Amino acid sequence: MKSFLPINVRIDDKKILFVGGGKIALHKIQTVEKYTRNISIVAPEIQQDLHKRGFSESCKEYEKSDLEGFFLVYACTNNLEVNRRIKKDAAEYGIMVNVVDNRELSDFISPAVFKKDEMTIAISSNGENVKKSVEWRDKIKTILQNGDL
Repeated sequence: MKSFLPINVRIDDKKILFVGGGKIALHKIQTVEKYTRNISIVAPEIQQDLHKRGFSESCKEYEKSDLEGFFLVYACTNNLEVNRRIKKDAAEYGIMVNVVDNRELSDFISPAVFKKDEMTIAISSNGENVKKSVEWRDKIKTILQNGDL
């Protein structure tokens, strides 16, 4: 069974790449952008909500050289073979990859996060029960916003 170590990683000075420009990429970017603006997107099509965020964009098909210089990569395409190729290519560069919605291919996973000021709460199910992680996060968020703590 895969097990993921919960850690906080400094990324404010690191380059993060998202391969994919759809709803899944947008969802992941909405969390990552709370911690850094150093985000690049590579995809043949990038949805308007992502364009508006002002990140570096390359509207093209993924190729291995796109990975050069990045610290972390999120493979957010809807094509399993492309996501597997990203994972393989990134391993050759020594870059950790999150293959969205595929914990078996991922080097790291993203927890359900609630951030307020300098405090962050992250809930993870080891990638096994995302809905439950979100449910727990939302319960904790409600408690904190109601001042019950």
